[in-house]
Amino acid sequence: MAASSPRISLATERDNLSNTVVLRDELPPLAPGEVRMQVDKVGLSANNLFYLQMGEAPFLKFFAVYPLPEEHKHLAIMPAWGVGTVIESRHGDFAVGERFRGFLHITNVVQMKATRSADGFTASGGKRDKINPAYNDFKQVDEAGRSPIRGSGIKSDLAMTAAPGAQSGFILYELLAMNDFYGGNSVVLTSASSKLALATALSLQEAKASGAIEHIAGYTSASNREFVAATGLYDEVLAFDESPAAGDGLRHVLIDVAGDAAVYKRSKDHLVKALAVGGTHAAAEASTFTAFGASGFVKMLIDMMGPQWAKRWAARRLSPRLEMFFAPTVIGALLERWGREELDRRSDAALQHFVDAAIDNGWIDVQRVESVGAIQSAYQSIVAGSLPPSRAVIVSLAHD
Repeated sequence: MAASSPRISLATERDNLSNTVVLRDELPPLAPGEVRMQVDKVGLSANNLFYLQMGEAPFLKFFAVYPLPEEHKHLAIMPAWGVGTVIESRHGDFAVGERFRGFLHITNVVQMKATRSADGFTASGGKRDKINPAYNDFKQVDEAGRSPIRGSGIKSDLAMTAAPGAQSGFILYELLAMNDFYGGNSVVLTSASSKLALATALSLQEAKASGAIEHIAGYTSASNREFVAATGLYDEVLAFDESPAAGDGLRHVLIDVAGDAAVYKRSKDHLVKALAVGGTHAAAEASTFTAFGASGFVKMLIDMMGPQWAKRWAARRLSPRLEMFFAPTVIGALLERWGREELDRRSDAALQHFVDAAIDNGWIDVQRVESVGAIQSAYQSIVAGSLPPSRAVIVSLAHD
């Protein structure tokens, strides 16, 4: 019979997400159909703030992925993208030593029910049915394959950490291109120093070179302004109390990664479209999600809950000025257009392009963190927004 496994995890207080608690417990013996993975490493970035802020949102339920027992109901587990290695299996389709990337958390070990897929597996059981299926999808890390996450070293680590942001940037770019940039010729990104915004701006260089757009602007804090300007990805770098250039025939599309309603409200009369993407701006007085109109809310609900035919209908018939960017809906459209193999190929290529640019141009350094105290400190810097954009954090409790 499979043995139990000691576990150490980092949890957050639900009422004060900046406070963390170290939990030590035992995972039960594996049940038939389950696998146990050592969590080799996970990435920490501003992307994790979205999972914290939306942890209990009705149609996201990120805190339900790794539930805690009733005695810890005041705590929650923040998911984080990472890589794990199978160390025990009670499923005939999985072998010890296989590696997978997916929605993990800051811990040394996880276990879950798994159903093998063509390129990895689908996790199930517990409260995983409460979240979007995209977050139950684990991809195999093929050391002989093309994924930038394979192998080891600084580029592999950055690829793993940056993948959520960089691949979301790729999906965002494809959404813009599919819609002919909504009639705009200028793209304005908030939280311009984030990996998501940087990756989107990098992809947009192709559109600018082809003449599809004319202008790329980015909002950032005063402390990050020099870093953002030095990347050379933006024609205009703005403070959060400024407005993008008017006149010269510029028609702006706002990509709001910061989630700051003030930016949208101040500039909405000059926007042809706005997409609410995240919530990295801790100082925002109100989230952009509070500024949705009726059609924006309807489209959001359809994107998050509706069948694919309804999502296609909403894309054709509903065009609110402000709407939510929901990556799984766009991915579904791209799958219909390209198929899985081509989508994965293009997504991997975009991630590799970002990693190469970030490392080769010296934009980002990778910091590896392994002690509990150092991980807590890195986590708190993410929540406080004080982590420099030039640093990517890899954490591991695998050998604690």
